[in-house]
Amino acid sequence: MSTKETKALLKEVREAIKSEKYQDAIKKCEEVLKAEPNCYMGYLLMGAAYQDSDKQEAAKYLRKAIEFCSPQPPTVALQGLSNCAPPEELPKIFEQLIELVPEKQLHYCEKLFNISTNNKIAPDSFNVFKRIIAKTQDEKRKTILLTYLGRIWVQHDLPVETGEEQLYKSSLESILLDASLDVYLSAYKRFIKLLFKQNDLKLCLERACNLIDFYPEDIYAYEWICKIYCEQYNSTKNACLESLKNPIDFYASKLLELNSESSLGLLVKAIDLYNSQQFVAARELLYRIQIIQPNYEVAIKLLAFTEMQLQSYGLAENLLYQLKDNDSKELAICLSYSDEKSKLNEAVKLLKTKEPSEEINQALARCYYKLEDTDNLQSLELDALSKAEFLLSPSEAIEFIKSSITDLETYSVLFLMGKCYYEVQNYNNALMSILKATRLKPYSSECFYYLGRIYLATNDIVRSRKCFEKNVTLNPLNEKAVENLSIIYQKLQEEDLNLSLLMSTLKYLKNSEKSKHIHYKLGLHYLNFQRCDEAIQSFRTAIKHDVTCIIYWESLGDAYAERGSYNSAIRVFQKILEMQPDNLYARLQIALTKTTIRMFPEAIEDFDSLLKDNENYLPALKGAAEAHIGLANNLKLEYRFGRAKHHLQMAINMLQRCFLNPENLNMVWLWRLVANVFVATAQMPESLANLDVSGKLANRDTDVVCLTRKDLLSLALRFYTCALKIKQNTYMWYELALCSYYSADYMPEEAKMHLELATKACQIAIKEQTNRWHNWNLLGVINMHSVMDNLPLAQHCFIQALTIERKSYTTWTNLGVLYLKLKEIKLANQAFQRAQQSSPIYPNAWIGQAMIAEAIAEEVEAVDLFRHCQQFEYHAESSLGYAHWVCNILSNKEKCQLPHYKYAIETMYADTVALDAINWYNIIEENNSSASAYSFQGFLSERQQLYRPALRAYAKAAENAAPGTERDLMYTNLGYVYLKLNEPNEAINAFNKVTQASFKPIIGLALAYFKAGQHQESYSVYSSVLKSVAGVEDDKAARILVAMASMVYAFQGEADTKTILYQCILLKDSPIQALYSACALGILHQDNQLSETILIELKKYEDSEQHAAHIAYLTAQYYKANQQPRKALTYLMTRVHIFPQCAELRKVLASFLLDNYGHKRQYYNATSQIALSAITLVHGSKTKKSNCVEDSETLLIASKSLQPVDKQRSLKLIQRAILLHPSNMNAWNALLSVH
Repeated sequence: MSTKETKALLKEVREAIKSEKYQDAIKKCEEVLKAEPNCYMGYLLMGAAYQDSDKQEAAKYLRKAIEFCSPQPPTVALQGLSNCAPPEELPKIFEQLIELVPEKQLHYCEKLFNISTNNKIAPDSFNVFKRIIAKTQDEKRKTILLTYLGRIWVQHDLPVETGEEQLYKSSLESILLDASLDVYLSAYKRFIKLLFKQNDLKLCLERACNLIDFYPEDIYAYEWICKIYCEQYNSTKNACLESLKNPIDFYASKLLELNSESSLGLLVKAIDLYNSQQFVAARELLYRIQIIQPNYEVAIKLLAFTEMQLQSYGLAENLLYQLKDNDSKELAICLSYSDEKSKLNEAVKLLKTKEPSEEINQALARCYYKLEDTDNLQSLELDALSKAEFLLSPSEAIEFIKSSITDLETYSVLFLMGKCYYEVQNYNNALMSILKATRLKPYSSECFYYLGRIYLATNDIVRSRKCFEKNVTLNPLNEKAVENLSIIYQKLQEEDLNLSLLMSTLKYLKNSEKSKHIHYKLGLHYLNFQRCDEAIQSFRTAIKHDVTCIIYWESLGDAYAERGSYNSAIRVFQKILEMQPDNLYARLQIALTKTTIRMFPEAIEDFDSLLKDNENYLPALKGAAEAHIGLANNLKLEYRFGRAKHHLQMAINMLQRCFLNPENLNMVWLWRLVANVFVATAQMPESLANLDVSGKLANRDTDVVCLTRKDLLSLALRFYTCALKIKQNTYMWYELALCSYYSADYMPEEAKMHLELATKACQIAIKEQTNRWHNWNLLGVINMHSVMDNLPLAQHCFIQALTIERKSYTTWTNLGVLYLKLKEIKLANQAFQRAQQSSPIYPNAWIGQAMIAEAIAEEVEAVDLFRHCQQFEYHAESSLGYAHWVCNILSNKEKCQLPHYKYAIETMYADTVALDAINWYNIIEENNSSASAYSFQGFLSERQQLYRPALRAYAKAAENAAPGTERDLMYTNLGYVYLKLNEPNEAINAFNKVTQASFKPIIGLALAYFKAGQHQESYSVYSSVLKSVAGVEDDKAARILVAMASMVYAFQGEADTKTILYQCILLKDSPIQALYSACALGILHQDNQLSETILIELKKYEDSEQHAAHIAYLTAQYYKANQQPRKALTYLMTRVHIFPQCAELRKVLASFLLDNYGHKRQYYNATSQIALSAITLVHGSKTKKSNCVEDSETLLIASKSLQPVDKQRSLKLIQRAILLHPSNMNAWNALLSVH
């Protein structure tokens, strides 16, 4: 295509674009570009054609046009591209256009600014403006461009690079020329900040004041004014502050009005208060600023200076360290007021680096004085006041000040004079001087501290408290003031204030080592209010700061003990002893803690060790006595009365030593504790109810006097009275009343007098404390006594006690007893029920229910209830009641067969439990025990085959029994026990003491005569009895005939014996013993006819387990007598197979084997096993009781059978036999034969 054709075609394209025929234009352009690929106009028109339909395509062709525009400028292409290019390309396009078309610079700059609203484009636009401004010379245009630049800078908060500060300032100034701009306020703020940064403070303040004129409610300018004021108020360059239009207070007040938490506004106020010497108010504001803006150095520094003015140097020191100003004069002065040696040395080091001045020398003198560095102190050049303070004694200082200082009314002079007067205890002059000093400096914390000490020394607690409170307010770190104020709060019982004081002090101290004493005081406060966990934590914190302080450890141990962590307390006190082995308090507390946890023997050992080193150490004597009393009470509960008496004696020995010091006589606890020991001893069994005491203590002439029960109670009343003279309280009146009541019980001849005294004491106790139920309960018991017998009043007292304490099981029980006494069974039952509900293990309530069961003839219930009471602690009524009912059951064969009772006796061992109970009853009651109790004891002991105890019991029962039937019965029982012990002569004496002879004692006497070998007397007694019962009581007659037959056989021979036995057998219901006797007689005299006849009769009883062993033995002996041992053995083995559970039958078989087959080896082990199995059966039976004598004999059979084959085993069995029955002579002989 020729050039001419190309131009024509381009012309058509222009016409098509004008006619908005863009598709035709595009096709024609494509033809042009196809012919001329580098055609500038083709690309340009192609871009124009796509301008409205496809911006992206348009931009592509326009970029090509720019590429091929040379040599002509690409102005048109750029203009087109500015309409369709992506936003990020526009800044560069506009920059090129501005260079190509200078006359349209402002137009394109405006477009450039408009696209800068996009955050992504803004930095590029910003850089374009900077390059354009750098090239622009026209000031007017430059101002406009700076405005655009500044607006972008402000709107997008772009950073100010190094070297751009002036450009930044100029752009802000350009914006400030037009107040209508949207960024005007932001630019103004930035301008003020820039001026401050450039340290142009005067202009900064002026601009801030102008901004306030335009925007009076905007906070920014106020903050800058206040900031500049705060940082320049104490500077030499504060002339700039003169440019303020209003006083600074105006701006600070307005700032606080707009923002009440503005730290700058508050700081201005604090500065004004500081300048006007209102340091307390200034400090409050400064601490408030610390919360709002913690690390603002100007505020911290001013706060440090304020604390110094208030003489709170410790707080000021902490603040100065916070500023990291570790070499300032102020820090050195603060350190000089410390009491810590390390800080004083540091202060000296700092002060020596400073220029000498009066203030520096005074601080150095203070350090040397506290360090006791006299040489350096005297080398300082001091003024007269400092010489008086640090070089002279208080009295010398007073005279020196008066003589050398003319103006005595200055603060320093007055304060020092006041201190000196205080030291010499001239409190009036001290008070006058300090008061004057306080008027001059009402913010001086030291003045209030000394005023507090002066008032405290003169016992003016109220004023002292106010002064110490003021001092602590001004200087919270004054430990001595805090301690004194804490003591005052404790005296006035202002515990909440005390806690608040200690907690606030800790806030200031934080983790400082100085806080250890405050933690200790706080621990004491918590301990006083039983807040033991907090107390322990406080004491432990104090110990962390000072692990060597024994007092802290002691208090920690006390806190553990108070909380109940007794083992921890003991470990703490043991730790103290590791650090300080001779620490009395720790040794005492270990012993006392062991007493508390009832480790009485260990506690007594510790007390003895302590008293060995400190004989008259009163707390140890008291603690030892209490430990002995506690152990005695424990032993009494275990019925170990001898040991209990020993420890009560030891307790009184300890307490007697306390009386040696007259100063101890005004101690209530001493009189009371001694009285308690007397009363406890008086309640012991009569043989032990005595004490050996000093004659002086008992007001006797002898050195040592033994006090009986009556003496003990009388003396206890006197001691309680002495205690009450010293101090009265309801508890001691109660104990006095209780002691009087015991006296009435033990001394019935004086009962009325003692009960009246008890009534009066109890009434006083009630007046002292009407809401203590124990007092009402005791008064009710007193009035229920048989001597007083005022049952309505007793009922009233019990009801009053129950009104106070509804769950008082003691009172409910007493009320139940009262109703039982009045025969009000239903009410009594309800009262006992309430007692049981309140305490299911209180025995008296169960005893009351048992007595109700007795009253309404519910025998089964009574037995069960009394048995249940045996599970609890010992009680006389339950022991006697249970023994009575068990004996009642055992003496009645029909009752013994009832399932309930049979189970109780055989499975629950009722007889054994009853015997144990009645034994304790007779031991404790001693001479006061009744004949019935001894009778029960004898009966139950005899049942257990304990014949010697039974003998003693029956003997005591006979002594205490009333003459007549009761005593005769005791002698009868005594006689039969003698017979069981094979002491017939003693039995004869016992039976002869029976005054009204009956069948049982007469038969016993006859048996005793027989066993004593007095056959004629025995026979005559049997004959006389036989005459009285013959034809009336055949069973008794038959038994008498059997007994007579044994005597006739002994001295008249076989024939007469047979005659008597035949008489016995012919009687109706003859006893089986007659058949046994007749059979044995036939076997012994080889009368086979008699033996066979009797054995036939015995066949009737053969299937009875009760008689099986006896019949088997006689039958075997019959076969053996007739030379038929094998038949005898077969018979016995058959009987054992029939009755395998019968132990007696196995014993018969074992004995037969040993006697008749002991020479045959195959029977050795079998014989032993059969004998041992018999013992096993007896021990495993619930219905049969083992007998040690019989078991010993059976073991001996087993041993003898094994002797030829197993000598070692045989020896062991013999030893077991001896252990079971040491008086078994056969066993001892067997032992000798084995050895």
